[in-house]
Amino acid sequence: MMKREEILALCASSPEVIAYIISLESQIKELTERLTALESRLNQNSRNSSKPPSTDYFSKGKPNPKSLRKKSGKKPGGQEGHSGTTLEMVDNPE
Repeated sequence: MMKREEILALCASSPEVIAYIISLESQIKELTERLTALESRLNQNSRNSSKPPSTDYFSKGKPNPKSLRKKSGKKPGGQEGHSGTTLEMVDNPE
């Protein structure tokens, strides 16, 4: 890659090219500063600034928790073969 001085030395005979190179350099500097500012704004969320959580659009915070329990394969409710107990009706309840 050529250095800035080498490029300007090659273009010394043409002042228009030198002016164009200088304008491109200043434009690159402005765009780099703007990109840095925008990236810093984008990296802010409710955890590292005073912004409310409702403004966290693009942040990939903590993932939703997942249960570590494994499925047993049984159906919910009373299981087959289990004898249930029921309170019998009485004539004289207390």
